[in-house]
Amino acid sequence: MTPISAQRLRTAKVVLGLTIAVTSALPMLFVQLDEPSTRLAVYKVLAKTGSLVGGMFLLWQFFLGFRGAVAAILPDLSWIVELHKKLGQFGTLIIPLHPIFIGIYYLEVFDRNVYDIDLASPYSRAVLIGMVLLGVIAFVVISSAFFRKKMGFYRWFYTHLSSYLIPPLLIIHGFVLGETIGTTPFAYIWWGLAVLMVLFYAYRIAHKVGLFATRLRVIRADRAAADTTEVVMESQRRIRPALGQFVYLRRRPAENSHPYTVSTYDPEEGVLGVTAKKDGPQTTMLQHVSPGVRMMVDGPYGVFTRVALSTRDPLVMIAGGIGITPFRRVWQLLEERRDREAWLFYGNEFYDDIVYRDEIDALEHVRVVHVLNQEPDFPGDKGFITVDILASHLPRDLSAYRFLLCGPPVMVRTLESALHVSHVPDDRVAHELFTE
Repeated sequence: MTPISAQRLRTAKVVLGLTIAVTSALPMLFVQLDEPSTRLAVYKVLAKTGSLVGGMFLLWQFFLGFRGAVAAILPDLSWIVELHKKLGQFGTLIIPLHPIFIGIYYLEVFDRNVYDIDLASPYSRAVLIGMVLLGVIAFVVISSAFFRKKMGFYRWFYTHLSSYLIPPLLIIHGFVLGETIGTTPFAYIWWGLAVLMVLFYAYRIAHKVGLFATRLRVIRADRAAADTTEVVMESQRRIRPALGQFVYLRRRPAENSHPYTVSTYDPEEGVLGVTAKKDGPQTTMLQHVSPGVRMMVDGPYGVFTRVALSTRDPLVMIAGGIGITPFRRVWQLLEERRDREAWLFYGNEFYDDIVYRDEIDALEHVRVVHVLNQEPDFPGDKGFITVDILASHLPRDLSAYRFLLCGPPVMVRTLESALHVSHVPDDRVAHELFTE
């Protein structure tokens, strides 16, 4: 994947946002308003807004959930994930307008309760499909909003797969009962969406079985710190990760893939490495992986360091624990170029937790500040990385620097908030949260 410039990235985001807005509003142009009263027209518009606009939001959310396809045109996966969430939120807020106001509309116009289900009636069975659709949406929303942390990632993930039922139920319900779909040229667009949905499902299956993955052979596994290993692999099909980008890694198609920053990359040899800290079944496996094992790699993704490195502004890298990995290739570049002031603040619990310790301590151009919170005899800064610690070392005002943050979410969010309070412009602070 060839990196795109920061300007092209911003343009792509604007174009995508406008495309979603226009295509989501477009179905309303096909709504036929020939009602005998303004009240009924309002009921119809609200019902159609729920079904058509809300439905388009949910379909867009579905399409944006396929990272491999989306990343081909927009590699900022974190931004896509946030957009995916927002579309789901807007869609689930708008969708209920349909059952509420279509029910009122039918009662007033036809004196009919559409929710009085008669399974012998094709119409009622189609209504039931819509009710099942609403039930699935409610299940996904409630489990994600209120129980995700309690459930744990994997239990939530497998529960969230029920959202794959939403697009086909939506498409079928629209074909059977949708007046706008059945009696206007919008039917052609709906058919196009149905075909696109089938293609995306086929893509998802192909992606899961690894048809689009790059197979990399493990060359060696090097100890980087306590319970932390860098796995170096040799690619058969070359990939070109930019600085700070990450890949998804798994050993077999049946496994779930996990994100890892590319911590080593040799473009001449097509060799790359990822560094993993023991924290689960897959990262435990990587601590002892043998040479010759083939891994399935998906990516690269991310634009974490792109904007900061497109300038010559002074740079501050702030890492916590294994969040150091996106910065390794960055400090290697900075050591080579020596074209700007650069700092690395690195927080850990213990001295032995410092990943790439010898390499970091050998840096000459990039100035390093270690912060340890479980080493009372450590002669340097102790506790957690704070704005006060940053200010005590940095020779300029904080607003003069660009900040890159990666580590535990609580650390990143606390520092982002503190930097904002310290009048550092938001566009000078970037973070990576794939650790969540």
